[in-house]
Amino acid sequence: MEENKRIEEKSDDNNNNSNHSSKNNRRISTFIKPSWLLLSVADLDRRMKMVSSNTNKEEEKGDSFAEQAATYYEKRPQLLSLLQDLHNGYLTLADRYCQTLAKHRHTSSASSIPSFQLYSDEEIYCCSEVDNESDIESSLSFQAPFPTPLKTHQVITNADQIVAELVIKNVEYEIIADELDGGDQKWQEFSRKIELQKSLLEVLESERLILLNENARLGYRVGTLMEENKGLTADSLFMKRKAGELARCVLKLRDDHRVCMLSRKIENLQAQIYSLEKRNKEYYEQLVKQEEEKRSKITMKKIMKHKSEVTLEDCFQADEEEAGGDPKRRWRRRGGSVRGSGRRASKLWDKMKNMDMLLCVPHYNSSTWKA
Repeated sequence: MEENKRIEEKSDDNNNNSNHSSKNNRRISTFIKPSWLLLSVADLDRRMKMVSSNTNKEEEKGDSFAEQAATYYEKRPQLLSLLQDLHNGYLTLADRYCQTLAKHRHTSSASSIPSFQLYSDEEIYCCSEVDNESDIESSLSFQAPFPTPLKTHQVITNADQIVAELVIKNVEYEIIADELDGGDQKWQEFSRKIELQKSLLEVLESERLILLNENARLGYRVGTLMEENKGLTADSLFMKRKAGELARCVLKLRDDHRVCMLSRKIENLQAQIYSLEKRNKEYYEQLVKQEEEKRSKITMKKIMKHKSEVTLEDCFQADEEEAGGDPKRRWRRRGGSVRGSGRRASKLWDKMKNMDMLLCVPHYNSSTWKA
């Protein structure tokens, strides 16, 4: 708000100064301008046109940060040089104005009082100030006074012209100073933005480095996991092979177990066969004993009968009894001869003893069974 007020006040002052300068220009146009004034005004106009053309070109261009910074750095020395020239011109004008006033004061000391009262308080103050500092400032821009004496009316008009020029230069100086202040503020804002961008760039760079480190760590971890996966696949293949071997061993053990069970059953059957053969022999011996006892009884009966009279019928009966009491005939009637059955059993028994079933089954010889 304060800046807006200042700009409005400056615009009003510029308008007033422009009106005042237009009036003064009307007055000045009636008089002949000195050569040094024309040169200084032409130089200032050329520089102002150059600055205004540069500003118009800058407004036509983009409004990016880099372009504004570049134009600011290019424009600042031009503005500083222009301000320096304006300051020097302001001092020279003040010095010459005070010198002309002092000269006119010396020349018009014998003139009337009304002509002396035409000077304003500002001019008197300016002359007193410049008289105190004339030794310093006159050395910068001192020029010899004009050899032709001026009249009082021309001196007054020249004084008004100089005052108008001084006011215009002062206003222009303030405008340019304000523009420089605005440029400094913009430059501060731009520098602050640059610092923020730098800090943001540093943060992004640090984040990028962190992400690169994280990416490298993850890549190393992926490599280790791939190596572990390869090792695990090799272990799984080895375990599968071992499992196949164990399965084959289990099947072999089952087969061996079955063979052992069958061998045990065969041994039990062989033992049963041996016991049955033994019982068969015992039964056969018992039958033989019974037959022998019967024969002995029959012979005893025969002996007892021979003692008595023996008839033909008794002889036939005795023969029939002997034929009927023969144990071999009885055995044949029951199921075959005794010798044939014994031979068959012994042959089958020899085959069972001499058979080699498997490697795990022990061999049984006849000596073991006899024992």
